[in-house]
Amino acid sequence: MANGVVDMGGQVRQIGATDWCIVRTAGAGTLGVHDALVEAGYDAWTPIGTVIKRVGRERDRVEQRAALLPTFAFVRYDRLPDLLDLARSPGQVCQVWDSEARRMVAKGMPHFSVFRYGKGYPAVTDRELDRLRQIERRGKPVDQVRIFRPDEDVRYPSLGFEGLVGKVERVKGRYAFVSFSGFDIPVKVYAGSLLPAA
Repeated sequence: MANGVVDMGGQVRQIGATDWCIVRTAGAGTLGVHDALVEAGYDAWTPIGTVIKRVGRERDRVEQRAALLPTFAFVRYDRLPDLLDLARSPGQVCQVWDSEARRMVAKGMPHFSVFRYGKGYPAVTDRELDRLRQIERRGKPVDQVRIFRPDEDVRYPSLGFEGLVGKVERVKGRYAFVSFSGFDIPVKVYAGSLLPAA
């Protein structure tokens, strides 16, 4: 496992600095596990959206965070040994900084496990998460979506542009004109579906 990892297709490949391992939990506990891992110092990510629910007798509308992919979260693969130790510990307790007490304190977290496939733990690349990132961006209100400025390098992970890095020429409303190498004219794309190149 130190030299390479077997991916879901059965191929052995090198583990990159941008690879993720998969964490599983109960569907309702996805955000709790994600937030607890981030608070414990892990680089964790799960697609999060906003849903509107009606509560109370007056049926007031309330916005709430919701996991777009319940049950799954992703943590950087380089932290896999620490994550396995935490998942296998009987109490799943980690050390976090308490700013009021100004010291590290033990804090429990919701139950989770690390996804295992065959004899190993599969690694998911950043590129494989692009579609989930696009779905997460599309669900956000327009004022919360990052709009890229001219001369920024971006990726457009769909419609045959996978893996290509382009440069934003100009932005007009909800659309951006991106020039890719090999294309004579800039391509007009929905700006909300662009991702950072790095």
